[in-house]
Amino acid sequence: MLNLRATGFLLAALCDQLGLCLSPEARRAVLDQAPADAESFVAAVFAAQDLDRATSHRALYDDALALAERAFADNPSAGS
Repeated sequence: MLNLRATGFLLAALCDQLGLCLSPEARRAVLDQAPADAESFVAAVFAAQDLDRATSHRALYDDALALAERAFADNPSAGS
């Protein structure tokens, strides 16, 4: 699991780089209960954006997952 700071940085990166910008309420929810792994994290962001990873959003999902996987791999607070 990412710590609060790393979670905030990842949310900012998803917004700045991919346009996946959460509302303040959704951002707070993810910060308060950050998912434990990259795939769950991206799924939570997509759910908050009312997106699915169907064909129309597959490339966006893959890009978001790559960012999240890097964040989880680079953060010593991330669990296994």
